Amino acid sequence: MKNIALLVLLYVCQSLVANAAQDSMTYHYWDLKASDIRDEYQFRLLELALQKTVSSHGDFELTKNNEKLTSLRSRRELDRGDVINVIALPTPTWQPTTINPQAPFVIKKPLLRGLLGYRKLVVRKSDLPKFQAITSAAQLQHLAAGQGRDWEDINIYRFNNYSVVDNADYFNLFAMLAAGRFDYIPLSVIEIDDIMERFSKYSKDFVVVPNIIIYYPFPVLFNISAKHPELVSRLNQGLDIAQADGSFKMLFESYFSKELEKLKATNLKVFILRSPEVPYSLGLDKPILLHDYQVIQ
Repeated sequence: MKNIALLVLLYVCQSLVANAAQDSMTYHYWDLKASDIRDEYQFRLLELALQKTVSSHGDFELTKNNEKLTSLRSRRELDRGDVINVIALPTPTWQPTTINPQAPFVIKKPLLRGLLGYRKLVVRKSDLPKFQAITSAAQLQHLAAGQGRDWEDINIYRFNNYSVVDNADYFNLFAMLAAGRFDYIPLSVIEIDDIMERFSKYSKDFVVVPNIIIYYPFPVLFNISAKHPELVSRLNQGLDIAQADGSFKMLFESYFSKELEKLKATNLKVFILRSPEVPYSLGLDKPILLHDYQVIQ
C-alpha cells in the first residue's frame, strides 16, 4: 500500500509540474524607443510586476521586441496579440472594449509617476530675462511654444489657451527657434539633457530657463492586447504589490534620480495645465514630485 501511495504522490507531483509548465505564459513587449533610460525602466517595471505575481499567476517568459515599427504598425501588432502583446504608451486612449472588442486594455497606473509631464523651457539666451520676469500665466500664454507635428501635447496647450506653433519637425525645432518662428520649446525633464546635447551646435544661442516648469498630466501606461485579458489582472495586482512594498518607487528612483534631483530646486514658478483626456482618478492633477514651488495663474 505504501508503494501505491508513493506512486500516486509521484504522479500527482509530475502532473502539477506539467501543468505549471503549460501554464507558463510568454509575453512580448515593445516600446516606442523614446529614450534608452525610459525604455529600459519600463521593461524592468513590467518584469517586476510579473515577478510579484508568480505565486498567484504562475511562471512567465518575457521577451523584448526590438523591431523599428511605426506607431500604426505597433498598434496593429498589439491588436493581433502575437509578436506584441504589451506596450507602454504616453497618454491613454480611453476606448471602451464593448464598442471595439479589439481595443487594447489600459492599465490605469502611471508608470513614470507623471514625470513625463514636467516640462522645462528652452529659450534664446537673449530672451532669458523676459522669461524670468514672467509673473502670470497670461504672459506665457501669449508667447509661442514650438512643438513637433502630431505631438499629443499640442492639444493640451491649446485646451489651456497657450499659443502653439506645431508645424516643426523634431530635427528642425532648434533651427526654427533660432530663426524666431516661436519663443520657446517645452521639453520633458526626462529628455531635455539628451536633446540639448544632441543639438549642441546651438548651445551658445540657447539656454534652459532655470526657474520655470510647465506641468500637465501626461501618463505613460501599459496597453495590453485584448487577446491577453489574463495579463490585465496580473499587472494590476503586480503593480499594486510593488507600490505597497516600495519596490516600484525604488526602481523608479534608481533610474530617474538625476531628473528628480532637478525637481528639488527651490522657488520654482509652475504653470499647471489641464489635460482633457486624463481623468483625475489617476492622481496626476497636481505636480506631486515637486517640493518648493509657486503656482502661477
